Amino acid sequence: MSWLLGSVQNRSWFDVAWVTPMVLISGVLAAFAASGLRMLALGEETAATSGLSMGRLRTAALIAAALAAGAATAVAGVIGFVGLAAPHLVRRAVRGDPGRVLLPAALTGGLILVAADLAARLTPTDQELKLGVFTALVGAPLFALIAWRAAREWRL
Repeated sequence: MSWLLGSVQNRSWFDVAWVTPMVLISGVLAAFAASGLRMLALGEETAATSGLSMGRLRTAALIAAALAAGAATAVAGVIGFVGLAAPHLVRRAVRGDPGRVLLPAALTGGLILVAADLAARLTPTDQELKLGVFTALVGAPLFALIAWRAAREWRL
């Protein structure tokens, strides 16, 4: 049940060592795919005419995302909305460039996770709130606000 609700409680440096190779591999693959993601943001046909191998780009991006998400989920459990909210929060700082949003989004996601864990542990309740529950309580309204702003911008 703890894994389903998401928690970083009782994690050790052994868990960090177990996840590190997967995170490093996914980081290298994401860096490889970064320039292609910029072109892909212009549209699929435009990216294809740029000479990029779209098959390799998609494969690298998919494997990077799957490795990073799988390793993090294996150690911490299901912690929702961090991966959805973090890129949207930093997108304006990098002017919407998909290639440059990767590192700031990862750092912001880590910061959100630490802040949510602290808040979940310090919130006075009968039982300690699990991290995944707390991020869902905070992340769902935040993501709804981001979606509402995006829909409003598309209409203009």
